[in-house]
Amino acid sequence: MMKNTKDETNVHRTLIVDAPVEFVWAALSDPKLTHLSLAWSLKGELQRGKRFQWLMRDEEGSGGAVAAEGTVLTLFPGERLRYSHYDVRSGLPDEPASRTTVDLHLIAEAPGRTRLELWQGDFMGLPHAARRAREAGRQWVERLVGVKRVAEELSRAQAA
Repeated sequence: MMKNTKDETNVHRTLIVDAPVEFVWAALSDPKLTHLSLAWSLKGELQRGKRFQWLMRDEEGSGGAVAAEGTVLTLFPGERLRYSHYDVRSGLPDEPASRTTVDLHLIAEAPGRTRLELWQGDFMGLPHAARRAREAGRQWVERLVGVKRVAEELSRAQAA
């Protein structure tokens, strides 16, 4: 049986968060929270067509060196964020062919529960595409667990 290489060069992750959509959105997009949830600080505004950066956390927990850059492609606050993604550390030239797309979609499942769907791809045109996609998938698992933790803590704090 042949493997579908398209699937090997894309990342798909789904996570259920026991918090309302607004707390999940805050964990993904609020510069005061992203360093806690995503382990990267957001620098710039999330507005359609605007560029922004993800900064690596330094020893003080604030933004340090640039890890990645992006341009917002689609933005529906509280619902969807889609952006181009360039990993500065990839060793690839900063050009459109070196970028992938990240798509984060939030769906209210029930009162106080959100399904977060992530897709990142397509790594197909990049060197070592399947390896890059696997590594991105591993990194997203860690980041999404952070989003879940922060969103659920925010929700509990509001309820208290």
